[in-house]
Amino acid sequence: MVRNLFFFAVMSLIWGLTWAAIKLGLNDAPPRLLAAARYLLTALAAGAWLFGEAVGWAEITGAILLLAAAAIALLRPLDENRG
Repeated sequence: MVRNLFFFAVMSLIWGLTWAAIKLGLNDAPPRLLAAARYLLTALAAGAWLFGEAVGWAEITGAILLLAAAAIALLRPLDENRG
């Protein structure tokens, strides 16, 4: 029970801090760039987590590529606007 409360508190802290990070980040970067950075960080975290689990390399590579592709898709419209 204590372990579950600890994980809930950590999740709540992380969830709450993301809003502050986004608010501060929007002062210096466009929204799509921040979203792409979040996807890339998630890809790295997912890769590290899956590496520690009993998961094959194909699944790890697939998860990282899928999240990285989402980040690239978010950045693509920014490149087209620079013309």
